[in-house]
Amino acid sequence: MYNTALARYPIEPIPSTAPGPARTAWRHALGWPQWKLAQRYNTAHPGARLADNRVSEFENWPHGGSPPSLRYLAQLAATFGHGCTPAQLVDAEDLEHLTPADRCLLTTGHSPAPAITGVLNSAIHAAGREHADPGRVVARGGGDTGVIGGNRRSVRCDARGLPVREEVMVAAEESAQFHRWSASTNVDDDVLEQMSADVAELARRCLIDPPATVFSSLLGARDAVFTLIAGRQQPRHTTGLYKIAGQLSGLLSIATFDLGYPHAATTHARTALHCAEVSGYTPLRAFVRCVQSNFAYWDGRYDDAAQLVESALPDTTSGTALLRLASQQARINAARRQPSEVNRALVLATTAPSERTPDEPGMFGFDTWSAAYYASEAHYALGGTDHVDAAVDWAHIALDELTAEPQPKALYLATARFVLASAHLARGDLEAVREHLAPVLRSTSAEYRTVTVISRARSLHTLLTQRTDLASGTMTALRDDLAEFCTHPAPAPPGLEPAT
Repeated sequence: MYNTALARYPIEPIPSTAPGPARTAWRHALGWPQWKLAQRYNTAHPGARLADNRVSEFENWPHGGSPPSLRYLAQLAATFGHGCTPAQLVDAEDLEHLTPADRCLLTTGHSPAPAITGVLNSAIHAAGREHADPGRVVARGGGDTGVIGGNRRSVRCDARGLPVREEVMVAAEESAQFHRWSASTNVDDDVLEQMSADVAELARRCLIDPPATVFSSLLGARDAVFTLIAGRQQPRHTTGLYKIAGQLSGLLSIATFDLGYPHAATTHARTALHCAEVSGYTPLRAFVRCVQSNFAYWDGRYDDAAQLVESALPDTTSGTALLRLASQQARINAARRQPSEVNRALVLATTAPSERTPDEPGMFGFDTWSAAYYASEAHYALGGTDHVDAAVDWAHIALDELTAEPQPKALYLATARFVLASAHLARGDLEAVREHLAPVLRSTSAEYRTVTVISRARSLHTLLTQRTDLASGTMTALRDDLAEFCTHPAPAPPGLEPAT
């Protein structure tokens, strides 16, 4: 009924010089009360929530009420239809109170510096879609190709079928806006270089500092890079940011696991792997896969741990990655009771490159002392005189190399000594066990007693309890010292409660 009446009695466009506020004049010409305009507006623009009192506020401006936005004017023109444009909804008094940029766009189509936002541009074209005069509107680009922001784009033309000046100026401004948006960046080469240096330093600190100490630094750095990724930068810088985000998430997963939060650690590792995939940085992908394999190993999921190592092997193209994965394979297969696979992995480890690349600072590289105590654990798990002897030899190598390090690595020294003590216990040498446990129990502060260190201590306590053939005062003292050691695990960072 409404559309039929309008077709029979078309309304001529009302010039901005009509008596009274232009917005009110258009509404009166259609015979709409304010509540009906609000209803029509909300229907024409799904998602809009215009109330009739807001219509009154916009019409009373600039003598009161609220100033209408350019988007509102464009959508209001679309609601009125009949060739109405945003420029026809403002009068001389309105124009006096507009900013120079808005005034120029509404009156001439020229935009002074600084450039006008694109809010009105898309809204102006939306105004022409539903209510433009047939025969005076053409689809931009022809057919169904004219899509801006997911909507059909229409171009208002003059009587000759040529685009009106406003259309040409708006199109140019849209291109300029895209250029400005695309060229804007919150990252440059210097920022990436500094962030990469910061990550390298954090990776080095992860080998030296307690997990609770490094956790906060890792979290702050990760949050910073996530914020930068959410901003604007050139694609090559985005790739670099994802690499850094993956590295930080990988380090964060290790620290989180050491503090006793395996589920949270696994979540960080998944994020690290995602960032590695996005950045296309294969060394990071291999590193994260091995981290995930280590989590599965400590959880007793040896088949999963083995599959994760296998998936990472194709990415071991440089540095110490192959040494890390082969060493991990050895102790996984030892836990799976596969001696031939253990030997194969250990042979691969002894022939793998052991020199770090510049991209393997700190935790991202794999040292020969780590490979040595992995080999010791693998031999110890297989059991038998020959393997136990090999376990002792490899553990001594790991300990010798660690004690020669320029900076002490308390966590890894404790690990190597527990591995060596376990191997000596398998030999039945209680004095050697006591000799290598004493420094650990005496000097390893609580902040370095991570989940894996405590796990090794408890395992050794259990083994001592089971060796009834070695019952003695030394045995009892060692068990008591280990039990006391385990009652003081590494504290969590402030705000985190220790996990089970």
